[in-house]
Amino acid sequence: MSKEEKKKKGAKSVFWGVLLILGAAAIVVSKLGYLEDVGIWTILFSVCLIGFLVNGLVKRSFGEILFSIAFLIIVNDKMLQLEAITPWPVLGAALLGTIGLNLLFPHFKKRGHFVTVNMNGKNINGKTPVFEEEWDGDRVSYENAFGEAVKYLSGNISHVDASNAFGSMHIYFTDAQLTGGSATIDLETAFGSMVLYVPSSWKVVVSTDNAFGSTREQGRCNPEGSTALYVKGDVSFGSLKIRYV
Repeated sequence: MSKEEKKKKGAKSVFWGVLLILGAAAIVVSKLGYLEDVGIWTILFSVCLIGFLVNGLVKRSFGEILFSIAFLIIVNDKMLQLEAITPWPVLGAALLGTIGLNLLFPHFKKRGHFVTVNMNGKNINGKTPVFEEEWDGDRVSYENAFGEAVKYLSGNISHVDASNAFGSMHIYFTDAQLTGGSATIDLETAFGSMVLYVPSSWKVVVSTDNAFGSTREQGRCNPEGSTALYVKGDVSFGSLKIRYV
């Protein structure tokens, strides 16, 4: 782990540590009668959602920002007196807002070019997806929210950014060529599931942070393989599965 990664991990630990301590203090205060009509679960969910909101702001992810705000409103609708817009109106507004902002500011979060395909591996034109020009060479980025997406990587890949929220994402590395024999995937999955399909001949190094989530491997990789994939990121209230094929 590089010094920069250690600093990031340390900063993240400090942030969540402070947030959880504040949540604990809020629970005690509520039990003393100072926060009427606020339950323990409401406080805990609010703490987690605030964490996701800050993370979205740091990473400039419109979807994570708007849906975090939407769920904060849903969880605290009585206290905020916003019951009239929960849950579906505020969720619909978050979805439309995310789509609209991404259309208006497509380069706000730098990402690679990608195609969305269905479960049969076809894009909307019924053709096998082919990667075109990317924003940053052999780097590619995916985002999915409230849906099911399948991504087939092909060509030279050095870095993958994958974000999944309240949905299901499947990413296939079976046809990918890793630049220089290695690549990194930085992933985030929250309230959903992500599955990576990786050749069993590869060496895979997993170092994910799991917050109320799980990471597991199905099958075995080759720890002495000449091709290496480094899996990093956050799994929150969801699951990550790595299948060796």
